Amino acid sequence: MALDSYARILAIAPDDAGAQLGIARVKYWQSQLDESKRAYEKYLAQHPDVALPWMENIVVYTELGDYARALELLEDYRQRFGDNVAYRKQKARVLAWGERPTPSLALVDELAPTLHDDYELGYTRTVALHYANRPREALASLDEVTRLQPDSKETADLARFIRTPLRSNVTVGFGYITASDDVSIRHAGVSGEYVINPETRLFGGTDRQWISAAAGSGYEKPDGGTSIGYNRAWLGIKHRYSPKLSLDAQIGSGTAEGDGRFIYEIGADLQPMDELSMRLARREDLYAVSPRAAKLGIEQRANTLDATWTPDLRWTLASHFAYDTFSDGNDRWEVELAPRRAFLRTQRLNLDLGVSGRWFGFDQDPGNGYYAPSHYERYALTAFTYWKISDDDGVSVAFSYGPYKDNTMSGFRTGGDVVAEGFFGIYRDWYLDVKASLTHFGGGATAGYRSRLFEINLTRRF
Repeated sequence: MALDSYARILAIAPDDAGAQLGIARVKYWQSQLDESKRAYEKYLAQHPDVALPWMENIVVYTELGDYARALELLEDYRQRFGDNVAYRKQKARVLAWGERPTPSLALVDELAPTLHDDYELGYTRTVALHYANRPREALASLDEVTRLQPDSKETADLARFIRTPLRSNVTVGFGYITASDDVSIRHAGVSGEYVINPETRLFGGTDRQWISAAAGSGYEKPDGGTSIGYNRAWLGIKHRYSPKLSLDAQIGSGTAEGDGRFIYEIGADLQPMDELSMRLARREDLYAVSPRAAKLGIEQRANTLDATWTPDLRWTLASHFAYDTFSDGNDRWEVELAPRRAFLRTQRLNLDLGVSGRWFGFDQDPGNGYYAPSHYERYALTAFTYWKISDDDGVSVAFSYGPYKDNTMSGFRTGGDVVAEGFFGIYRDWYLDVKASLTHFGGGATAGYRSRLFEINLTRRF
């Protein structure tokens, strides 16, 4: 009824400021954020010197997830209307959701002495503490926020966001991958986590892999058999020692046709600053990528460093560095760099565009059932999309396309891939993750240049 009334007013007086602003606000209240943003921008183009609609428009950009643009508009607001409390509160909120907890908490601490029992400030503090890797403090802050507004939807949504990662869970999964070299791997397993406290959790699991290859492919077992099974079980613990450091370790065993072995992984998650997160890990396991490699008992000792750097709220640089040694005397190195930029943030769709480069090589090719070029390189244009069905459900689709070659090729070929993944029940008791991909550029554990993958995992949270 309000929208109809405003539309009637604008039909009579197209420049009526009150009706234009009213439409923007009603669209926001209806959670039609894209339309609200357009209505606010239309109003502000004609009335740029009114402070409250400026801030309301910034709130819309924040809820759309366009944190970089929200910060730019906040700077425009500061220049027009000054460094006031409204500006500082919203800047703290944008920085918190933009995963910049350090400056966000600094602003919150400055405002807190004069804003006792302020719900918005408490909400921002809770989000910032979560991204600062301070889960126990985030829970305490959530309790305070709940005390202030126990029945609001915003509080309920915040509680789900904070508590879901801290819930014990069990996951069952199944998947397969098959490639043009006629090697296929199917796997099924169950894993789980038991959260002892916000900083410590136990985890473990078991799975089975069915690995097969076509006769004559070169990936069969030495006796000519074309399939082999590999069973694993593991148990581990993860503990956060500080906001900047979390350590984890797991041990287990694996068995392939009666040949047992010890497997393990140790890792450290580091966050020296808001803009940089890293994971350093070492793991040892059977290199079960083909029946031949598994039967020969080839073990892989992998040393990896994964780092993500976000210099601002638009750019992200993902990187991967690895050096592996194998029990057959082989060594492998790998480097991958993938910068991308956020281009679109709407109520339903996110879009990032970027480029990537990947390089790896082995010391030798012993013919032990795995792809071992002395040099492989690939370059690609990349696109990442995420369709937001709801707060609990979404679908991501990633694309890449570009040239690749290894040392056996006379020149570059071109290829790409598409990876689709659906997330259903992100904050609910039951969570379903479904993933599928088509790839045509090689670079995998075996020599297939065309591969298909499908995985499905169902999680129950407690």
